Amino acid sequence: MDLKTMPQWMRLLVPLVTVPFHMVVLLLAAAVVANSMPPPSSAPRSGCPSTCGEVNITYPFGIGDDCAWPGGSDNFTVTCDHSYSPPRPYLSVYDNHHLYEIINISVETGEVRIFSGFASICFASSNTTDEMRGWYLNYSGSPFLVSPTGNQFTAIGGNTLAFMEGREDLTYYTGCVTSSITLDAAAGDGDDCTGLGCCQTRVAGNLSYVHIYWKNNLVQTPINNAWSYSPCGYAFLAEKGWYRFSRRDLLRNGTDTFASRVGKRSIPVVLDWAIRNGSCQSASSACASSNSYCVNATQGPGYLCKCSQGYAGNPYATGPDDGCTNIDECARPTDFPCNGECKDTQGSYECSCRAGYESDGDPKEKPCRPKLSTSAKLIIGITVGASVLFFIILGTGVCYMLKRIELEAIERKNGSEKLKNVRTLQIFRKEELDKITMNNSVPLGKGGFGEVHKGVLPDKTEVAVKASIEVTKGTLDKFVEEVEIQSGMMHKNILKLLGCCLRVDVPLLVYEYAAKGSLKDLLHGKNDDGQPREPLTLRSRLDIAIGCAQGLAYMHSYTENGIQHADVKPDNILLDGGLVPKISDFGLSKVSVVGKDYTKNVVGCLPYMDPVYKETGRLTPKSDVYSFGIVLLELISRRPAVDGSESSIVRQFKSVYEQADDNNTGKELFDKDIAAEEDIPMLDEIAKLAMRCLKDNVNERPAMVSVASALVILKDSWEETGQGFSSPPPPPPPIK
Repeated sequence: MDLKTMPQWMRLLVPLVTVPFHMVVLLLAAAVVANSMPPPSSAPRSGCPSTCGEVNITYPFGIGDDCAWPGGSDNFTVTCDHSYSPPRPYLSVYDNHHLYEIINISVETGEVRIFSGFASICFASSNTTDEMRGWYLNYSGSPFLVSPTGNQFTAIGGNTLAFMEGREDLTYYTGCVTSSITLDAAAGDGDDCTGLGCCQTRVAGNLSYVHIYWKNNLVQTPINNAWSYSPCGYAFLAEKGWYRFSRRDLLRNGTDTFASRVGKRSIPVVLDWAIRNGSCQSASSACASSNSYCVNATQGPGYLCKCSQGYAGNPYATGPDDGCTNIDECARPTDFPCNGECKDTQGSYECSCRAGYESDGDPKEKPCRPKLSTSAKLIIGITVGASVLFFIILGTGVCYMLKRIELEAIERKNGSEKLKNVRTLQIFRKEELDKITMNNSVPLGKGGFGEVHKGVLPDKTEVAVKASIEVTKGTLDKFVEEVEIQSGMMHKNILKLLGCCLRVDVPLLVYEYAAKGSLKDLLHGKNDDGQPREPLTLRSRLDIAIGCAQGLAYMHSYTENGIQHADVKPDNILLDGGLVPKISDFGLSKVSVVGKDYTKNVVGCLPYMDPVYKETGRLTPKSDVYSFGIVLLELISRRPAVDGSESSIVRQFKSVYEQADDNNTGKELFDKDIAAEEDIPMLDEIAKLAMRCLKDNVNERPAMVSVASALVILKDSWEETGQGFSSPPPPPPPIK
């Protein structure tokens, strides 16, 4: 029968079976004497023993008649067993399983530490046991509760499941599981108990009754799949920090086991105690000392007594030597500092500087020093003040110089020496850009290397400030080339680089502001956010195409040596408030050099990349023409390119226009918003122009100058005929 299912009369008989006979005699005698004596007083009578063996027994605990605090269910009586040498103290309030030996008592913290036992289970096979023993602690109706902060529940074993229930109504349950099928799989010696050979968990408060056991019901069979090396498991409640795991505890080598090493007087448990009958407002308060006060118990009902500040001792006792007595703070300088002369007072102490000395504050905190005359103080003050001022000025100057040297080094690292001759480039200071961008308060988005912020120059010009690449020895030439290329181009369809800031870890580039964002966002929506796309007329699309073509033609034919962009795509075509296109992002751009058309590193965006460039590494102006051809198809179809060797719209348009029949039309591929019947012929001509740009043979592709001219002629003819062709449009200019 389980203890929790026993009737109350049977629980009372359990101690007579499990407690040694001589302890039963002691307890019965104590009970008879207690019932025959008059009610005790609120303080120990004279002559009460103050020790039992090596343990101090401090009131409200007491040994013998009228020596412990009275109070109904509160029982602080201690039984001193003189059959041991030295004698051992036991709590006279005992549970239904065992009398517990006192290790020590603390009136300061309201705790008593006792020696405890453990539960054990040993297996003869994986599912048969040859020993199974639980463990109980029952202090119901006593002043004692298991400390939730001072204890923890621990289980040890290779494959163990231990349970713990608590409280008088058995409403508290917890458990611990360990799993370590082999010894090598267990935690190492000294490791935390996290389930590999040992498990530890916290316990709840308000526990006067605790029962540790191994199975939930009478028919359940515990299982131990690690019994071959760890046949026994153990579970116990112990003071937090007492147990440190050792693999040895999992083994049974003959008679050497965890149980044999621990014995009955090793496992400490912390109990919280308090005066449970009454409260701080009770007339019969146990706080007997005149220099004491009452506080509520940390758990459960009742209260504790504390000595007032400046006093120490036993707040439950009276008398000049037994209660709370004055602390001599002067004898404890570590705890009560004094930088001068110390004088003890009742409940406190005084600290003052000796004659001829003074302190800037309280001598308990500030040192004492010799007093000075007014003139001496004045001279010292002037000297110290001047010295401080001098060093402040000196330090400020040194800091300024060091900061300037540091910034100049950063500026040189970012290419200032190579860029100083670029006359069109304005150099900004970091402080200027902070003011221009209002400390980066208006973000525009995220570029390839950092965020882009909007700013306004003093002349009200709107700009975009963008972080460039981080400049290192390996990237310096690339950064300088990109800045030189951009600053050297002056065309309405090239995004203008206004200046840069080099005195920062990552250079900042200042561009003209493109209010409408990228062509990609305009055509396909921003980040596929589901918002309706902005209407875009055929005229606007023609103007965007012409502007892009003219910008690229300028780069190829009208700059010194010629420049290839190498990354033409809608993402890199920005639009200002009037939808004027601005070609941007020249990070991959190259200056044409005779005999150096080939590059080792082929980089760019695959859907727009010239297949000849991708396969051979040969980059020419015709590579930009190919990419622009895809942009033209996106403008008239409003369909995005798709990753692959060729974009899906390229394949779709080629399937229409590369057939032998010249009368084929791509009407079904055109954006419905612009595919008016009268405009189909012109859209077909734009598509055919794009097909010429996408020729596999580089030499068959038109130059960007010819592409730009063809687009201008198509637009002019379209406008002259009333925005629609009544007859076939004029042929495009010859390919160059």
